[in-house]
Amino acid sequence: MSFAAGTWSPGTGGDQAARTARLMVYGLLATILMVLDYRGGYVSEIRGRTAVLVEPLLLAVEAPFALGRRLGEELRSRHELQDRIALVEQQLRDQEAALMMLDEFESENAELRRLLEASRRVEVAFRAAELMSIDLNPYSHRVLINRGRRDGLEEGQPVIDADGVIGQVDQLARHSAHVILISDPDHALPVRVRRTDLRTVAYGTGQINSLRLTDLPMNVDLEPGDVLITSGLGGLFPPGLPVAEVRTVTRHSGEAFARAEARPLGRLDRARHVLVVAINAAADDEEEVESEEREAGDESRDAEQEPVAEEVDATS
Repeated sequence: MSFAAGTWSPGTGGDQAARTARLMVYGLLATILMVLDYRGGYVSEIRGRTAVLVEPLLLAVEAPFALGRRLGEELRSRHELQDRIALVEQQLRDQEAALMMLDEFESENAELRRLLEASRRVEVAFRAAELMSIDLNPYSHRVLINRGRRDGLEEGQPVIDADGVIGQVDQLARHSAHVILISDPDHALPVRVRRTDLRTVAYGTGQINSLRLTDLPMNVDLEPGDVLITSGLGGLFPPGLPVAEVRTVTRHSGEAFARAEARPLGRLDRARHVLVVAINAAADDEEEVESEEREAGDESRDAEQEPVAEEVDATS
C-alpha cells in the first residue's frame, strides 16, 4: 500500500527505528568501554602496545630525513673547515712573507750597525716592584716602591706598568726607592710621535692625567689621538715605550709656537704593581773585556819575545 507525497510509509519508519536502535547500542557499548577503561586502564595499555608496534615504522619513515639533515650538517662543517684551512694557510703565507722581510731587515740593520761601528747591543731586563706609599704633597708626584739598591736598581731607570711609562727612579735606598712620576712639574721626558716620528719633550703639569708639549712649530703635523712613545734620546729610556695620547693641539694666532696636551697611558694614580726597566749591554761589555784581554796578552807576548831577541844578538 502506498500513499501520495508527504504521507507515511511503513518502510521509512522501520529504517528510522533500526538506526535509533543501533545508536543506542553504540552508546551503551561506548559507556561500557569507558567504565572498563576507567577501572582497568585498557585503552592506555592498548595505546602503549600500538605505539611499540608502530615505532619501527615511524623510525623507518624518519630515517631518510634524519640522514639528510646529518649529511647537510656534515657538508656545512666540511665547508667551514675548508674555509678555515684556507684562511690559516693564507695567514701562514703572510707570516712567512713577513718573516722573510724581517730577516732582510735584520741583515740590513746588522750591516748598517757594522758600517756605523755601532756594535753595542742593548738588552732590557725588568724587575717587578710594588708600591709602598704615595707622597701626599700635591705639588710633588712621587711614590715609594719596595725595591732598592740591593735589588740592582739605579737612579734614572724607567718605571712602567702594563699600559705605559709612569715615571723613573729618582732616589735610592738599600731596600726601597722613590719614583718621580711623569706628571710631576719637575719631570721632562723626550718623546716621539709614533705616526710622524716627530721628536719633542713631554713635561709634567702637576695634574695626574695631563702632560704638555710646548715650543711646537705652528705647522706641526700633530693631531688628537696621536700616540707618544719614548724616543730613546738621553740613554735612560729605551725607545718605543708608550707614554701618552694627544688630546688637544692649540695654535694661537698671536703666538710663535703651538702647544699640545696629552693624557698619560700609564695608570699613574691606580697602578699598584710596576716594572723597573734596566738597560744592559752585558754582551758588548764582555766582548770589550775579551778584546782588552787579547790585546793585553799580545803585549805580554811581545814583551817576552824582546829579551830573547836581545840575547840572540849578544851571542852573535
